Amino acid sequence: MNPMIACVLAEHAKLKRTLGPALAIAAPACAVLLSLFVLANLDALAASKGMPRWQAYLDTLLRIWASFLLPIMATLQAVLIAQLEHANRQWKYLLALPVSRTGLYAAKSVNLFGLLLLAHVVLGLFALAACVAFGLVPGVLGEAAAFLGRQLGATFAAALVLASVQLLVSIRLESFVGAIGVGLVATLVALLGAGTMGQAAGYFPWSMPIHALQPTSAAWLAGTLLAATGITALGAQVLRRMQVR
Repeated sequence: MNPMIACVLAEHAKLKRTLGPALAIAAPACAVLLSLFVLANLDALAASKGMPRWQAYLDTLLRIWASFLLPIMATLQAVLIAQLEHANRQWKYLLALPVSRTGLYAAKSVNLFGLLLLAHVVLGLFALAACVAFGLVPGVLGEAAAFLGRQLGATFAAALVLASVQLLVSIRLESFVGAIGVGLVATLVALLGAGTMGQAAGYFPWSMPIHALQPTSAAWLAGTLLAATGITALGAQVLRRMQVR
């Protein structure tokens, strides 16, 4: 078997013993539950936004997801992946295996990005189910699905940058509290500065998912993928040079 594929499968097997997969389902479910509170005033919300009722609901749901729940979930997932080795003092054993450190880091990144993709797919299914259950999309289910797919694709691309930064931080910081703290503080900064960042929000990893819900260019989306690739490559170099005890 290809060593890279073996690393990815090994990391996936280890993740099954964590809360990672459950979190990828629970976080989207929480977003949908929180969004149900807007149904009581949905007509007024749709009028204020100048949108159909279904689009106003989905837009609100996506903003709940991208502004808070997605950054927190990505932070927790990255920390959980890093703590598989930090908590059990497994770095010496893992790095002694006949596999490159770059491959090990890439395998952790692939699993982290896979969990983010799973969460976005689950959110899309839950959101459409909620729209159907509350009669918001009679005759426009295809249009709603296309809108949801475009927006979730943009937030997923933006979340890759956030996740790659948080994984690098989590690998470098042995402390669980320290790694979580970085993500929570950065998320708080993004939330409090949402109205004042302006275009800078498109370059701060923790505010990029909410920025992605605005009309964005293909160049910006391509830039997010390049940034995530570059940060992942940097993280692999950090792991190559990291001294373990």
